[in-house]
Amino acid sequence: MTETTSPWRGAVPIETPRLVLRELRRGDAPHIARYVGDIGVARMLAVVPLPYNEKDAETFVAAMAAINADGRGLGLAVAEKGAPDLLIGVMSFIGALPVVEIGWWFGRPYWGRGFATEAARALIAVAFREPRLDRIVAGAFFDNPASLHVQDKLGFARTGESQRHSLARRAFVRHIDTEIVRPASA
Repeated sequence: MTETTSPWRGAVPIETPRLVLRELRRGDAPHIARYVGDIGVARMLAVVPLPYNEKDAETFVAAMAAINADGRGLGLAVAEKGAPDLLIGVMSFIGALPVVEIGWWFGRPYWGRGFATEAARALIAVAFREPRLDRIVAGAFFDNPASLHVQDKLGFARTGESQRHSLARRAFVRHIDTEIVRPASA
């Protein structure tokens, strides 16, 4: 077993009323490939190429395991409590303290059910357990109102706009930048 230097060691799994956020596993790769290979999902993500296959998903799982182990963040599978082995999405935060960037995606069958808000709220609470973390940045492409709505509900403030390259779109796309700062009580 690899020794970890992660400030979030021991935080996983994270449970919410309906969900479990757990370490990604190689067995998640087929689900990741299917969901992220959907143009509706991929076009809202910056670093996902299309087509996206199972080998890409295996590489992603390995990269998230390395990030989890070395303390650069947490990359987690999201599953419903009744089916903890069935990945429905991914939540992650990555960065260099005192700032990390949070991101997520969910398979199309799981959109509009409040899962992103529920999982992100739990992950943000875990992230702010690290006393050196001052703020979490996020954002979404301008044409992703669902993600921006989740960020609004979580208390993220809009800080500006930028251009981010989307591999799936093969273009630079307007990005709405947001952030949330450490609550006074955290």
